[in-house]
Amino acid sequence: MFAMFRNMPWAVWLIALGHLVADLSPGALFVALPFLKAKFGLSYAEVSAIVLMQNIAASVSQPLFGYLSDQKHRLWLMPTGCFFTAVFMAASLVAPSYNLVMVCTALSGLGNAAFHPEAAKTVNFIGGRERGKAVSLFSLGGYAGVALGSLLLGALLIGGLDAKLLLYILPGCIISLALLCEIGKMPHPKLRAKGSLGTLKECINWPLAALLGMILTRATVSGGISTFVPLYYVSHLGGSALYASSLLTVFLAAGAVGTMFGGLLSDRYGSKAVMLYSILPISLLMYWFLSASGIWVFVILVLASILLSATATCSLLLTQKMMPHNVALASGFTLGFSVGVGTMGILVLGRIADVWGITVVFDCLVVLPVVGFGFTLFIKEAKRSFARVSN
Repeated sequence: MFAMFRNMPWAVWLIALGHLVADLSPGALFVALPFLKAKFGLSYAEVSAIVLMQNIAASVSQPLFGYLSDQKHRLWLMPTGCFFTAVFMAASLVAPSYNLVMVCTALSGLGNAAFHPEAAKTVNFIGGRERGKAVSLFSLGGYAGVALGSLLLGALLIGGLDAKLLLYILPGCIISLALLCEIGKMPHPKLRAKGSLGTLKECINWPLAALLGMILTRATVSGGISTFVPLYYVSHLGGSALYASSLLTVFLAAGAVGTMFGGLLSDRYGSKAVMLYSILPISLLMYWFLSASGIWVFVILVLASILLSATATCSLLLTQKMMPHNVALASGFTLGFSVGVGTMGILVLGRIADVWGITVVFDCLVVLPVVGFGFTLFIKEAKRSFARVSN
């Protein structure tokens, strides 16, 4: 699988590893929640507040970090972000009070937010004519980080909290140091104009609004599947929690495949074309989901995950292309803000489940990809010249 990335510059590989390290913490948080609940005797509402705090800090602030990055190249945000997110995630586990847990979680989320826009912008420029492949490798690092974060912290918490927790910080320290040593050698774009509110105003139009609408729709569908598939099998059908967790694991893991091929196909056929052919079939898959059984449930979730993650990679590439002087801000909107707004969409789906039942949620998941397809029709993919880079 990695053979297709063999021609990628070392800097792209290193930033992808940084993405992996930065996204260890979002995955680790879900494993940390039962530990924190038992430690402080928290209610479910207080536990949920921890997740909300990290999501808000990591998502809402990303466009701000992106805007600052577009004003001036701030490559130091990458090593700093990796270090902060690792250290404060570990600190949240040893914090002596619930309030300090919230503070540490917020700082970990801010570290995550600081890393993403600068990293995505840098990968975009270094990738050159193979930027789709470069962004795929970068995104693959994030998917791997979320999966490995839960496994790593879960293993470290076996037998209780002790000095093993320092091992959680070790990857962040190593990659942060490597990035710090390399940022002086990384190529950077010679932009004709730096990102500003003026250049941003030039980009705001209906095609961009349609793209952001598609991103919101995709984020809601992806988050809705992750949230309500386990609840459907455990709470509604009274099934096995182990079976439900295996479905979720398969769904999340399959996203790496779509991330990889989404960028490669985008380089060849264009991002809009890939999105058009990817988003609509998800509606059919969700229509068949409730009536499926056995191995077909896994097949449906694998295909849905691949298609959703392919659209995610393409939407990142398209947003960057449509905001050429605000590439980091575009990355912040796509990687961060959409996740936060998508979380609000999940809250709406939860309200629907409370009022009309959880099966109605899956009816919504059938309709939403059609809405996303409608948004995609109004997107215009302009050709973009490749900026020269210098060291």
